[in-house]
Amino acid sequence: MIRLLTFLLTLFLMLPALAQEAAVPVWLGDGSLLSPADLESALQRMLKNQPKPQHIVVLAHGYHTTREESEAQFQEIGKRFQDQYARRNERVLVIGLQWESAIAGAGVPWEAEEAYLDMVGRARNVGHNAARQLIMRVNKQFPQVDTSIYGHSLGCEVSAACLLPEINYGDDLVKSSAYLPQQNLTFQLVSLVGSDLDYDIWYKSGVVFHAKNPRTRLLYMTISPYLGDRDKTLQIRQMSRGMAGGSAFPRMTVEQCDTVYKNRAIMFDNRGIPTDHSYTSYYDDARVQRLVGFAAYLANPKKAPEPVEMAEADKILKLPNTLEALVPYLDAELISSQMYALWRVEQLNCGSSLHMCDETLGKLAMMLRNTPAKIKRERPDSPCKTVQKGIWPTEKTMTRAGAPSWED
Repeated sequence: MIRLLTFLLTLFLMLPALAQEAAVPVWLGDGSLLSPADLESALQRMLKNQPKPQHIVVLAHGYHTTREESEAQFQEIGKRFQDQYARRNERVLVIGLQWESAIAGAGVPWEAEEAYLDMVGRARNVGHNAARQLIMRVNKQFPQVDTSIYGHSLGCEVSAACLLPEINYGDDLVKSSAYLPQQNLTFQLVSLVGSDLDYDIWYKSGVVFHAKNPRTRLLYMTISPYLGDRDKTLQIRQMSRGMAGGSAFPRMTVEQCDTVYKNRAIMFDNRGIPTDHSYTSYYDDARVQRLVGFAAYLANPKKAPEPVEMAEADKILKLPNTLEALVPYLDAELISSQMYALWRVEQLNCGSSLHMCDETLGKLAMMLRNTPAKIKRERPDSPCKTVQKGIWPTEKTMTRAGAPSWED
């Protein structure tokens, strides 16, 4: 009898936890500012869900997603974040930014492009206004708690607009004003998976990355591999808007590039890229585990182990200024390690990261997919000494692309 009573009491005490949502969705509609009542109502739901968070996770869904669909996605992905933080005995508040991205005409071929571009503008407005307003209110409630934002697809436009109210997109779409543009939002980590941002948005915008007071400590991007299966949705996107951020390495200015690499403030990931562009597949268990590892280490490096991606990047940044030390990492297993090694090799061979920024190396990377043999003909006339000398793309990479040396 005593055991039964004990069991029932334990079950009763667990009920609130069992009823707790994995994520708290907040409806932002078209991005218009929330009323004070709606803002406080959202905050009260968060407090009820997790009154004392140690981490805050903000999720932003993509294009053509209904409110019901985003609710289900947030709960599934939120559960993965909850599980990963629970393994560390840490509390997390997961917030889902729901916005009106499903629009009539999105499925009609002759109307789809116009509908899609309308939603690009809306995503930016959501990030510039309602999302900034909400996150500022959350930060005011939890001033000592680190916040990270995890975007997917067109939700990456929401994330970027939220982070950078001053951003100049360099296109003809209407630019919205931003909520409290002089007040910076800072994020522990900004994750852009299956990103629908233009791959060269950083370069076009000329936005300044501040090394001493960064608005994010880590920019994480998934990139479809140049060899193998790719995100098919982003390939189609290229026909209407050009290359997406989730399809190619970001084009930055030399100053932007040097800032993120010198400060180990960028990570790339080409593992587990879903060909169907699915939100929940991008944020699968493996990726969420990696992301939580990054965020936990950034929050408290004395408590959390340094992720292997960061540790290897740190190692590459500390290597001697010799090609002998750096070149082997151009064939590293991790794509981030390859990029950090390439950045350092470029400093030695060409004196700067110019060729990572003027598309000299980017265009060669594209050739790896379609015409790898053409790279050999391009080498002698390349303005980049790393290419001229045959250092990159490496022999191993060329062989994988279908242009081995024995076929010269």
